[in-house]
Amino acid sequence: MQRREFLASLSGLALVVSGIAGCGKGKKSQYNVVKFGGTATYDGQPIPEGFSLLFTPAEGKQSGAATKAGGEFYARYSSAEDGVQSGSLKVTVGWDEEEQGAIPAGFEDLIKSYGTDEGALTISVDKANTSYALDFPKK
Repeated sequence: MQRREFLASLSGLALVVSGIAGCGKGKKSQYNVVKFGGTATYDGQPIPEGFSLLFTPAEGKQSGAATKAGGEFYARYSSAEDGVQSGSLKVTVGWDEEEQGAIPAGFEDLIKSYGTDEGALTISVDKANTSYALDFPKK
């Protein structure tokens, strides 16, 4: 009887250990993900707080960011990783009028020009950069 209790205890311990091992950060990407952030501007003016930026690679997973005061942004790849996939990225801009109200004055054309894949800005990111000057020129 003692041998069975011992084996049962070992089985329980194995489950607890495997559960703890699985509680860390999620699985890392198979792609090269680099930290990425900086300041987003439209025609040289800092993009106000609340705009969303979407970074789309040709293959793989998108990253997203939200602008903060002064146009500051930091991209998030997943719940486990900050950054973007390195390489060529299409960048689109969004604004949720339903939740945030009207687009800030002077930035309506930003959404019209860069709010779709067809109008996206293309950038190239080769290495980590947290002071990138992301400028969307007026079209």
